[in-house]
Amino acid sequence: MTYSRTTRILHSLIALTISFQLIVSLVMEHPANKRPMSQAGAFWFEWHEWVGLAAMAVLLVSWIYRLANFKREGQGQLFPWTNAAGRKALMTETGHFLTLKWKALADTGPLAGTIHGLGLLIATAMAVTGSILYIGLWPDDVVTPNVHTMMEVHSTLATIMWIYLYGHVIIALWHQFAGHASIAKMFSWR
Repeated sequence: MTYSRTTRILHSLIALTISFQLIVSLVMEHPANKRPMSQAGAFWFEWHEWVGLAAMAVLLVSWIYRLANFKREGQGQLFPWTNAAGRKALMTETGHFLTLKWKALADTGPLAGTIHGLGLLIATAMAVTGSILYIGLWPDDVVTPNVHTMMEVHSTLATIMWIYLYGHVIIALWHQFAGHASIAKMFSWR
């Protein structure tokens, strides 16, 4: 499948912002009522906030673009489970996957589309909860019970995104070395 330049740029920006966020979350500190943040922890937390807002903006643009070009660029491929034919095709491909008939799996099939769609949904949920936290913590970084609950949800989503990211990279590499050239297609600037 050939991806439009806009899709490739948005994918790259989402990959960069989400990867940055996950890596920074390993060294940053988050606000807590019982202890102040260290200078380094606060520095990285601020970067996490600002890049998180950028990620939210990129995801918003991505959703608008995807909705505006839904049929023309086959955006429905991201959510094949939303119609009967897509669910049937997804079940067939899932069967191939589970029975290790991996050569029968296309890099643009309904299973791959579902995986990409789930990644987009997870990233969006992370960005939305992060944006809610940004607003909830503003201006003094006071952690209320509601903010604490949202921090737990955001943290759980981050764990899910780590798992997704590892799997996504492994499968993308597998597709690349299986001859599908999917990484080359996604990151080609032609």
